[in-house]
Amino acid sequence: MLASALVVVLLHLYAASAWHAFAEQDQRALQLALRSSAALPALDVAATRRATLSGLRAQMRDIAGVSGDENVRSAAQAVALLTYEYETTRAARAAAPPPLAPLLDELAVQATGASAQAHAHAVLAGRVALLAVVLLPVLAAAGALVLASGITRSIDGTLRDCIAFAGEIAAGNFSHGSSQARPAASARRLDADADSASEFDILVRSMNRIADETVTAAERTAAQTARLERVERSWALLSACSKSLAKAGSETELLNAICGHLAELGGYRVAWVGYACDDESMTIEVAAHAGTDADYVNGLQLSWGADVHKQGGFGTAIHQVRTVATSQLASDLVFTCWRELTPPHGLASALALPLMSDGEGDGERTAFGVLGLYSEQSGPVEEEELQLLHDLADDLAFGIVSRRQSGQRQRAEAQLARHVNYDDLTGLAKLETLQAQLLQLAEQARAGRKTLAALHVDLDRFKDVNDTLGRAVGDQVLAQAALRLVHCAGEGAVLARPGADEFVILLPGLAAPGDAAKAASRMAAQLAEPLAAGLLPPGAPAIRPLGSIGISLYPDDSAEIGDLLRNAGLAMQEAKRQGGNTCRYYAPELNARMASRFVMESELSRALERGELSMHYQPQCSLQTGVVVGAEALMRWKHPTRGMVAPGEFIKLAEETGLVLPIGAWAIENVCGQLKAWRDAGVKSPPVAVNLSARQFQQAGLVQTVRRALESSGVVGRQLVLELTESAVMQDVEAAIVTLRELKELGVGIALDDFGTGYSSLSHLKRFTIDHLKIDHSFVRDITTSPDDAAICNAVIGLAHNLRVQVVAEGVETVEQMNYLRRRYCDSMQGYLFSKAVPAGAYAQLLASGNKLALPDAAETPPTLLLLDDEPNIIRSLNRALRLDGYKILAATSASDALKLLAMSPVQVVLSDHRMPEMTGIEFLSRVKDLYPDTVRIILSGYADLDSVIDAINRGAVYRYFTKPWDDEQLRDCVQQAFRHQQLLAA
Repeated sequence: MLASALVVVLLHLYAASAWHAFAEQDQRALQLALRSSAALPALDVAATRRATLSGLRAQMRDIAGVSGDENVRSAAQAVALLTYEYETTRAARAAAPPPLAPLLDELAVQATGASAQAHAHAVLAGRVALLAVVLLPVLAAAGALVLASGITRSIDGTLRDCIAFAGEIAAGNFSHGSSQARPAASARRLDADADSASEFDILVRSMNRIADETVTAAERTAAQTARLERVERSWALLSACSKSLAKAGSETELLNAICGHLAELGGYRVAWVGYACDDESMTIEVAAHAGTDADYVNGLQLSWGADVHKQGGFGTAIHQVRTVATSQLASDLVFTCWRELTPPHGLASALALPLMSDGEGDGERTAFGVLGLYSEQSGPVEEEELQLLHDLADDLAFGIVSRRQSGQRQRAEAQLARHVNYDDLTGLAKLETLQAQLLQLAEQARAGRKTLAALHVDLDRFKDVNDTLGRAVGDQVLAQAALRLVHCAGEGAVLARPGADEFVILLPGLAAPGDAAKAASRMAAQLAEPLAAGLLPPGAPAIRPLGSIGISLYPDDSAEIGDLLRNAGLAMQEAKRQGGNTCRYYAPELNARMASRFVMESELSRALERGELSMHYQPQCSLQTGVVVGAEALMRWKHPTRGMVAPGEFIKLAEETGLVLPIGAWAIENVCGQLKAWRDAGVKSPPVAVNLSARQFQQAGLVQTVRRALESSGVVGRQLVLELTESAVMQDVEAAIVTLRELKELGVGIALDDFGTGYSSLSHLKRFTIDHLKIDHSFVRDITTSPDDAAICNAVIGLAHNLRVQVVAEGVETVEQMNYLRRRYCDSMQGYLFSKAVPAGAYAQLLASGNKLALPDAAETPPTLLLLDDEPNIIRSLNRALRLDGYKILAATSASDALKLLAMSPVQVVLSDHRMPEMTGIEFLSRVKDLYPDTVRIILSGYADLDSVIDAINRGAVYRYFTKPWDDEQLRDCVQQAFRHQQLLAA
């Protein structure tokens, strides 16, 4: 027992010591709880927050380890768990962190209570132990030892497992795949009975739930982070593409920018854009590329046609107007069946998005291109990313279409602006465009003390070219004239085409007024060059676009810049009045002349109403009988203040203003009325010709006007002849033929006036139903002295007779002209030689008197010899030597007198001196040969110019050559042989 008692005492002491140790541990837990509460302010400092939280969790573990109270351990565990939630909330900043102070206060209260309870239990245990020692020393001692040992082992193992598991939770060693997990880290779970109510099993199950929730939260955070990264990348791509869509200047710049953004920001390895071509193979042309593998993309050779083997995914997207994608590029048959090229290493997926636009008509959308993408990532494209790419493709297509439409609109606006400001045919500015620069050029001229010149160019007789050869030839003439003017004007000049055949040139910065005349001369000379034959239709005559040029200077002619162009126009009109193909400077008197022209225009419009117009009649006489065979009615204007106004002053004005139409109709009616009056008075009048202007002939109601005049007067159609100019009938040949045929059906005669001055085509002339050809007076004027004029007249006469048309020569004023025309078998003449144009009464008296044209005696004349020498004594000597042979000898001391004698009388032989002041004998005889080819020509000279004489003989101008002094017998014998030779020629 003693031993037992001793053991019991020892056990009692051990039990008391153990409970006392437990009391000290609870007191330790209380101190740790209080210290944790004191550390709470450190959580507000970010720098010490993590360390503070880690210290709190360590203290909670210590509390849980040293405290034996379940409530204390639960409170410590709650605080430890709350520190994790506090840390997570603070890191995410999503909401306010949970408060720790209440739990720590609760922990302190529980620890205080546990400590007090432990102390009480220790005292009680001592007493119980003492009692047990007294009552059951052995049993109490043994039970206490067994119980203390089991509790100690259980607490120690559980706490160790919880501490280790909490450490893994704190370290984040979970298999959730987050970026925060350590490599090769594996999560484990603590084993615990699911139905156990043990505090330690409850703690284990709580720790397992914390681990599960932490893994789930970590996985959700990782997924959210990845999604945010994709959203940020998408927004960056959209933002960059939107900026490029807004700022890209051209279509190419836009395509390159979008492809670049897709490769750099979108994460695609290759991005490219292809256009569907409308060629035979329906190929896809690569328009832009970014990223790598450019050679691979350019070598695809895709097609968007119906052949699926050549579409290769991208062509399918265009052909079927749908998106085509593959996540396994190497094995995809749609993307790889058309080619032998294998995808470059690393390309795993591809995407083809059609670029679409609204179709025409039905509005169905069609694809005009494709946006192609290659990626190194396999797997399908996520729905959000695919929608983003669809939107981007639509925006890109819209950007392309809008830029193309904008380009088309800009080109259309540019064309419209050019059409408004520039002439389509010549490319020169229009008058309004030139006028816009006029003020600036004037200011420059004034500031630099220079001269600004305005040149107004009008092409002479351009209307005849247009009417005769057609508008196409006329346009070619205008275009070439513009090119020549631009070339001559030089750099800095401003040119415009204000009218059909007019040009205006501004020459700034001239140092002297004479520089403008030099420039105008260059322009006139350049214009006068014939157009290249290749620019004209086959068979067209050579055309020289001559021009009349008016020059005005600023500030010399006027201080007002607005008068510059008007003054140049007045000067141009003056150049036209001077005959054209010349230059004229502006002069102040031109203003007065134009003012007078405007007054005349106003007065002419009232001349018909006032009865100031009348018709005069110029007789036409037969060159065979001399009788009057017709007359031409010529209009006269008896002005109330100016007196009789010549036709040249108002007829052209009437044509320009359109007054020629009512005036021309009045002329036809007046002449028909006059024919009726003569018939009623018993005067037998031959046919009377009335002139028709080109505008009147082209008038639709001309035939009706003539028919009405004939019917109202009762005059038969053959009494009226209508005279037309060449330009009138050549403007529209087919219409002219129809009109002439209708006029002929009325019985009126048709005369072609001023023949030879226009552009008549012989192939058309034979189709015209005309009765008379009138030789223009410009050819008749020098017919006896100009071989060219004589040749033209001879040709016209021969042509008309071959066409069975009568010939009338106008402007015959001398007997020589009449005799020449008569010997060339011209049918009739008209001119001052017989009568000028006279009023109707005087013409009736002329007809009643039976006056005729005086013709030379037609009796046979002896052989006639013409002698020409500027020395009278030589003429006398020749006359004495040759008169013995019975010749009629005509003598002259000048070439002009000799030509008159040739025109007056038929001459068979001409004997001429060589050295004469007016012209040499060879020149004279050469002209005689052209005018009178049937004559035999002999030259007599005291100065032997053998070269010229031999040349004249070789050309047939000279029959024989004699030198002075001559042998009379030899000369007489030579003259006799000449007459015999002439008879042979005449036969």
